[in-house]
Amino acid sequence: MIEAPTGLAIYLYGFTLPDSVAPPILGVDDEHLISTHQCAGLTAIISSVALADFTGEIGEDNVQNIAWLTPRACRHALVIDKLMEHGPVYPLSFGTLFSGLSALEQEMNQRSIDVLAVLQHITGCQEWALEATLDRKQAVDVLLTEGLQSGRFSLPEAAGRRHLEEQKLRRQLTAEMNNWLTNCLTSLHKDLQPLTRDFRSRRLLDDKVLQWAFLLPVLQIPAFQQQVSVMTNRYEVYGFHFRVTGPWAAYSFCQLAVA
Repeated sequence: MIEAPTGLAIYLYGFTLPDSVAPPILGVDDEHLISTHQCAGLTAIISSVALADFTGEIGEDNVQNIAWLTPRACRHALVIDKLMEHGPVYPLSFGTLFSGLSALEQEMNQRSIDVLAVLQHITGCQEWALEATLDRKQAVDVLLTEGLQSGRFSLPEAAGRRHLEEQKLRRQLTAEMNNWLTNCLTSLHKDLQPLTRDFRSRRLLDDKVLQWAFLLPVLQIPAFQQQVSVMTNRYEVYGFHFRVTGPWAAYSFCQLAVA
């Protein structure tokens, strides 16, 4: 078959190394089985889908409909997870379609060198995420206490003057907070970097002060988790709250756009 049957399209989940085997599961539509297609030294993980479900007015309505989108996005993630059990995966985002195998092969021929290089880079690794929030008021409180204990700061004995000077110091520490935070993050990254193969700083969302993605060799994952525990014990007094999640498909390290 060179083109998808009328009314169907090829849905691409991602790429794997040559001779990979497709998991015996249904694809995003819960109707068509996953299969593989090899070209240019790559294995594409694919299934058939109804073209109308993803294109035109119906397709636009579907992707805005949580009831339609959620189970299909979950099945997409399930396919990627199953593939990760057997080796490196170059994952693609939900809804990557091709009209047929000839169009898919053209893309594979154009991208094969870069995609294979990424697959080699992520082999033996998993993506893990580290995020953190900071209670800035708590940080100021602790930094003020530390400054007083160390002698860096001092307060007058008179209650009125003492209150005014304390408020002045708090304003000073608040103004210096971004520099202090930058120094903390630099130290955190320095402690974690030797355990990783690669690193990405991701866009901060909500109230996060840190949102990092690490490509971790599997054998280094326990050491990474232990180091995060050490960091938590050291920094939580300042109001830091750390959260580690994973393993994830290596989306942060597979950035090539597929048309």
